[in-house]
This record gives sequence, structure tokens and C-alpha cells, in this order.
Amino acid sequence: MISTTVLLAVLGAALLHAAWNAAVKAQSDPLVGMAWMSVASGVAAGLVLPFVEVPVLAAWPFLLVSTAVHIVYFLWLAAAYRHGDFSRVYPIARGGAPLIVTLASLVFLHEDLDDRALVAIGLILLAILGVAWRRADAHRGLRDRSLLFAGLTAVTISAYTIADGLGGRAAGDPISYAVWLFFLDAWPTIAVILWLRRGRLARVPGGDIAKALTGGLLSMLAYAIVIWAMVHAPVAIVAALRESSILFGALIGVLVLRERPGPVRVAAIILLAAAVALLRLA
Repeated sequence: MISTTVLLAVLGAALLHAAWNAAVKAQSDPLVGMAWMSVASGVAAGLVLPFVEVPVLAAWPFLLVSTAVHIVYFLWLAAAYRHGDFSRVYPIARGGAPLIVTLASLVFLHEDLDDRALVAIGLILLAILGVAWRRADAHRGLRDRSLLFAGLTAVTISAYTIADGLGGRAAGDPISYAVWLFFLDAWPTIAVILWLRRGRLARVPGGDIAKALTGGLLSMLAYAIVIWAMVHAPVAIVAALRESSILFGALIGVLVLRERPGPVRVAAIILLAAAVALLRLA
């Protein structure tokens, strides 16, 4: 079972995850926002480094792979938010990732799936189609780009999820692994964005910088809460509860970003959150 404290903590982490993504979406240039967010998480992780162990040698290949994947993830996520609604991109990216991980484990690791998992996979596919659906006369080019980058973002999420899962096990200490990961992936991400957005980082409005810096700290806090929760409750339940971020993301899109998703997308988002939770529990 799961205590009320852990339940509320995981739901809070899901809200924080949706919030930092919304902070990126709200930027005038989401890619520049990613750079400032990385500054915050990189500095914060650097301050914590002296208090955690250095990961063992076996964990470093996974750390390096995850760092490389995270750079691509930031680029594609920023592109998705630049071209699409938050209430559309975020559910597809978050909901598609566990689906890809599950299918990869089925194909490459030859893991067995029970009937509940197969039903969940079918529901996720149906829900993603519902989230992606839009009337044929509505901004066709914009739609195609947002779907493309949201799908690619889901691929990178699944890739670093697998790498970090293996890396955390190899390290033996998931907290030190996470701190080093935040520190390592921040600086090359900043360097790549500095190259892509030459001279633009210092020219963004102060409000955008503040939102991005806050988003970077929120991302670290959300990750730390989930790690803590997995120590005090079953991992499957924590992972399933974490997918409530899809619903929080939809609410933020409507209430904060003033988006107006139609009834089909709203129903699909609810179905997607439930189906992903079912897949996690399966």
C-alpha cells in the first residue's frame, strides 16, 4: 500500500513536472528557455555534488549516453512547444514514452506482457490518436510539425529512461546518479544552445529568464521527490501515479496558457492518463 504522505508527494511531483514544462512553453523562445533552465539545474546539482558519492565506473557509460540523449531531448521538446499547443504536445510526449519502452522491452528483451498490458497499449494508441486529432481545416503544416517533434520527444524520453534505469542500478545509489546526471547534461546542453542561438541568451526578457530558472529547479525537485517516493512505496504504484502529470499538463494548458482543447482531446487526455497508469501497474 501507499501512505497519504507519499501519495500527495508523488502527485506534487507530477504537478511540478507539468509546471516546468509549461514554463518552457511560455517562453518567447523555448530553446533559449531550455538553456536558462539548464543553468539553474546545473548550478544546483553542482552545489550538491560534494555531498554525494561519485558513481562507480560501471555507471558512467549510462551517464554519458543519457547526457547525449538529454541534449537531443531538450532540442526536440523545445521545437515541439514552438510549433504546438502545450495540451497537445505534453500528453503525446509523456504518454508515448512508456508505450515505446514497453514495446522495446517486448521486442528486444523478449519480456512477456499480460492481458492487462496489451489492453493498456491499445488504449494508449487510441488515446494518442485522440490527442493528436484536429479538424482537417486547422493549420495543417503546424499540426504536422508539432506531432513530429512530440513523437521524437517521446522517443528520447524512452531512451534516457532505459539508460537511467540501467545506470541507476549499476551505480547502486540512484540519488548520486541523478545529481551527477543533472550536472553533466546541463553544460553541453547550454553549449549547444549557445551555438544555435548565438547572442540571444542575454537578450531575453528578465521574466522569461526567471521562469526558466524556476523551471530548472522544479525539474530537479520533481525528480528528487519521485526517487524518495520509490524508496517508501512500490515502484509500480509511484510510476503510475506520476502519470497524473498528463492531466495536470492539460489543466495548465487550459487555465494558465489559455488553450482551448476540444472535447475529443479532453476525453483522449483523460483516457491516456488512465491507460498509461494501467500499463505501469501491469
